[in-house]
Amino acid sequence: MIFDSIKNKDNYRHFPALYQALNYLFELPDRELPAPGVVLDEDRLFCNLVTFTSKPEDECLYEAHRNYIDLHFIVSGIERIATSDTDSLTSSVPYAPEKDIEFLTGEADGYYEVKPGQFMVCFPGDAHKVAMMKDRPAEVRKIVFKIKVEG
Repeated sequence: MIFDSIKNKDNYRHFPALYQALNYLFELPDRELPAPGVVLDEDRLFCNLVTFTSKPEDECLYEAHRNYIDLHFIVSGIERIATSDTDSLTSSVPYAPEKDIEFLTGEADGYYEVKPGQFMVCFPGDAHKVAMMKDRPAEVRKIVFKIKVEG
């Protein structure tokens, strides 16, 4: 798992797909979402635009992926994200290969408040509970890049 600011994007220049996504995000006009359906490399690097109202932790589940790495970049609002190793959690909705997602429950290893201009990278094995509110429900706009696991 990586938690960082977009201003530090050059620290990731030795990780080509991640660096390509970070450069794309860095070039976006401030607080602007890209057009829907942005694909930087077919089936290897693409993003989803997500807008939601954050909610209490007990209404959220952990999710984990096997074939893609998630890069969560906050455009506006604050999103709390909890992380935990998938091995320490219990599956609540079995892995669906066609959607590359499994939902899990259990205890957090860490909590993060992700603010505009910050990002979190979750690798396979990094379960992440997203869409949690900080103090009260609020609108959050973010971009989630999907980066294909190589090898």
